[in-house]
Amino acid sequence: MTRRKRSKKQIIKLITQYGFHIWAILIIANAVMFYAYHFATHAATNTNITSSTPPPSISVSPNLSPSPSTAPLGPTLSLSFSVPGIGSGGGVMKPLHIKRPLTIYLFAPDVNSQVPKVNPLYTIQTTATFDTNPLSPTYTSFVNPLIDLGSDVKEGNYQIAFRTNLSLRTLIKQNPTDLGGEVFNLAAGNQTIQIPEQTVLMGDVVPPQGDNNIDINDYNAFISCYGSKNNSTFCKGHNYGDFNDDGVIDGVDYNILLRSLNVLAQEGIPVPKLSPKPAIFHHTSHKSGTLSPKKKSAITPPSASTVTPPTGGNPITEIVFFFLFIILLCAIAVVLYFKNEKAHTLFNALIHLSPTGEPSESTDENTTSSDIASTTEEQSEASEETETPSPVNQSEQTGQNGIVEKDCYVKTKGLDDTGTGMWLLLTDDNGAINAHYAKADAKDGFAKVKGSIKTEKGKTFLEVSELTVEG
Repeated sequence: MTRRKRSKKQIIKLITQYGFHIWAILIIANAVMFYAYHFATHAATNTNITSSTPPPSISVSPNLSPSPSTAPLGPTLSLSFSVPGIGSGGGVMKPLHIKRPLTIYLFAPDVNSQVPKVNPLYTIQTTATFDTNPLSPTYTSFVNPLIDLGSDVKEGNYQIAFRTNLSLRTLIKQNPTDLGGEVFNLAAGNQTIQIPEQTVLMGDVVPPQGDNNIDINDYNAFISCYGSKNNSTFCKGHNYGDFNDDGVIDGVDYNILLRSLNVLAQEGIPVPKLSPKPAIFHHTSHKSGTLSPKKKSAITPPSASTVTPPTGGNPITEIVFFFLFIILLCAIAVVLYFKNEKAHTLFNALIHLSPTGEPSESTDENTTSSDIASTTEEQSEASEETETPSPVNQSEQTGQNGIVEKDCYVKTKGLDDTGTGMWLLLTDDNGAINAHYAKADAKDGFAKVKGSIKTEKGKTFLEVSELTVEG
C-alpha cells in the first residue's frame, strides 16, 4: 500500500523527468498504427470512400436456361466473363449481386456488328451467376454453363455478342485484333458451344439498357452520383457507376471507367474528351430519374489520364481520431501502471533502465570505496558465484561526468528482477565489481564496458551503458 501511495506521489516527477521518452514512443507508435490503418483502408483509391446506400436489385427477365432435367429448346452456349473490380487480383470478392442480367445478341455473319445502325437478328435475355468455388476454373467469374437460345433461333451461322449491367457490348472474336466477330454455326441438338473466357468493359451507364457507347452523358451521370451524391433523389433507384458492385461509387469505380476509355482509345474507337471539371448532369424528373438530352462533346481520342478524378475527404476527422486513439492508449497505460504490479515494475524498468524498476542515484563525491566494497560483497554473497568482489578505487576508474570506462572480464550472473536486464560480475586488475546491464544479451568473455556507479536500495553497482565484446 505504501508503495502505491509513493508511486502516485511520484507520477508528476515520472512524467516531467522521465516521461519524454514514453510520450515520444506513444506518439510514434500511434502515428504508425493510424497511418497503417489509413493506408490499408484507402490503398485502392486516392479519394475518400463515402458510404452510400447500396443500389437496389435490378429487375431482369427470367432465366431462360433450362433446368438439367429439361431438354433445351434450341442451340445452347456456355459463357463465362469477368468484370473489372470484381474477383481475385484485388477486386471485390463478395459482390452485392451474385446474379447479373445477361443479354445475348446474334448477328448475321456478314455484317459489321460494331455499327450502331446494325441491329441483331435475335436478342435473348438470361442471367449469369458469380462463381464462388475456389476449385473451379471460372472462380470469381460470372458464369452460365447452359444458355438455351430458344426454338425461335433458326439454324445457321451467327456472330455472337453479349452485354451485362453497365457494360459495353462484347463481341466474341477469334483473335482480339479481328475487326469482325467469330462465326458460329448454331443448330438445335448440337453440342453446347463453349465460349472462351471474356472480360467486359464497364461504363455504359445511360440509358439503363445501354446504347453500346461511352459518351459525355455516361460520364456526367457517373459524376452526378459520385460519393455522397449517390444519396440524391436523382441517383436513388439507379446504378450510375458502381462498377465493382460494392455499394458505393468511389475512386475504384472511377479508375475502372478510365480504363475502359483508355482501351477504346487504343483500339481507335472515338471516346469523349473530358474536362477536369465536368459539367453538372441535369435531370428533368426526380420521380423517373430520366436524363435530359445533352449534346455530345467533340469526339477526340485523348489519353484517359487527362481527366482529374474527384477528390474528397475531411482531414479534421482523421486528426480527431488520431488524438482520441492516443488518449485511449495513455489511459490504458496509466491503469496498468497503477493496477498491475508486473506492468508497474516493467514500466519503471524501461523508464529508469533499472534492474528493480526504481530510480537510481549516481554516487557523489562522498561515496567511499568502502561503501562500494560492502555493497558489492553483499550482492556477491547472495549470488551463486564463487568470486568475491574486491573494494574498488572509484577515483582510479571514474572519468569526466562520473563515467567509468574499463577493460575487464565479464561473467553473467542471471536476469534482474524485471527480467529485462542482467546482473554481471566485472573483473580487472583492480578486482571484481557487480554491474547491471539493461539488455539481456550479455555473454561471458573479455569486453570493454562504460557506465556509471549507482546506488539503489542500499546496493551500489556499475550501471553499464555500453558493452563492447573484444576479439
